[in-house]
Amino acid sequence: GFAGRDYKARAVEAGRELVRAVGVESDFGFDIGVGIATGEEFVGNVGGGGYKDFTALGDVTNTAARLTAQAAPGDVLVDAETYAAVAPSYPLASRRELELKGKAAPVEAYVIRAPNGTLRATTEGGST
Repeated sequence: GFAGRDYKARAVEAGRELVRAVGVESDFGFDIGVGIATGEEFVGNVGGGGYKDFTALGDVTNTAARLTAQAAPGDVLVDAETYAAVAPSYPLASRRELELKGKAAPVEAYVIRAPNGTLRATTEGGST
């Protein structure tokens, strides 16, 4: 899991790494996009009768799933709360307003993707 004061930046970097490792520009070439929403959530073991599963439940999980469904191949699509924490590293991220299932109002999201299709952070953010 992600914890600590910089968990949002680490989540975005993990999404970027996933796209790099198995995405359209990798040897595997899967058409994947990643959605990231951050905030407080309920996590723990769920189940009974001999079967238990560790899971996350709640609005943040649902928002992340909906963002993932909207993310184009090669995109890391993040909610506004996440983007606010990483914006200095990704000043060229494009802003989108998305209608997501289960949301009464449009959700502000940001696409972290360089114009040439590769995902990049500025050198100020420590990544390339």
